[in-house]
Amino acid sequence: MLKKKTKTAIVSFFCTYLMLGTAMAAPVKNLETGDLNVDFMIHNSSDSGNNYNFDYKITHTLTVGFEKTNWRSAGYKVNETYAQFNFGPSSRFIVGNAEMNSHNKSFLGAATTGILNEDWDYYASQVIGSHFRESQIGLSYKLTDDLKTNFTYRVGKFNDKKCDGFYWGLSYRFNMGGINKEDAGDDSNVMFGI
Repeated sequence: MLKKKTKTAIVSFFCTYLMLGTAMAAPVKNLETGDLNVDFMIHNSSDSGNNYNFDYKITHTLTVGFEKTNWRSAGYKVNETYAQFNFGPSSRFIVGNAEMNSHNKSFLGAATTGILNEDWDYYASQVIGSHFRESQIGLSYKLTDDLKTNFTYRVGKFNDKKCDGFYWGLSYRFNMGGINKEDAGDDSNVMFGI
């Protein structure tokens, strides 16, 4: 048991380290099959940039999502559709499409999540496509079992327009069916005793 946790912690740390270099602005969540998660994030600048997204976990290993981002100062709006494939308890492979001002750009990426303690989670992700790159790192604080507040730093580059900044937001999880939480427990969390 200890060896498995140690290996998972090392892999999660390595994935996080790789992704800190320069990812979708919405937090990366640990959902259970049948959960729908809704996020709304507010950017810290005066341009009122904001975004929202929806994630739905279809199976134990597949989550699909949609995200809309608006950065007025950079002059772009982005609609992203994506799929996340779990490959381990805390790591995901991401594939998707970003529609920016009538131009479609495919992207690939990766994400990792983990639990710092009972109330705090961390997440990091990076996606890369043609003339398109996003990275993020953040923390989520549990307000209730289904409601979290998120603090995210995002770095983005779109067609030579650099958009960096802090986001604050709320995430709410709806159980749409699927796993009986009391019988099955959470199917994707990793606990780190930090």
